[in-house]
Amino acid sequence: MAIDPIILGVHKMLRVFGSDDCERCKVYLPALKEAGIDFVFIDAEAEENDDLCEEFDIDELPVTQVVDDDGKVLGELRGSLQPGFLLEWKEMLEE
Repeated sequence: MAIDPIILGVHKMLRVFGSDDCERCKVYLPALKEAGIDFVFIDAEAEENDDLCEEFDIDELPVTQVVDDDGKVLGELRGSLQPGFLLEWKEMLEE
């Protein structure tokens, strides 16, 4: 399920599954922070998150989801994003 920019304009919460051992996460997560994009981090390696990772079939990292107020996933992207796209996201999320 791809993340549609229209969805991003409607909702403002991002949930990111990652881990400290994930090489792509080591680049991606700081890039999100540097771009000033707020997100909720879910440690996919933590035992307490096993059920959540199973529910969303998290089998690679990072995974970024747009989530509504009820916790419904509106869109998802697996893998890292380019920094320029992150800045576009930030602008859309602030609208």
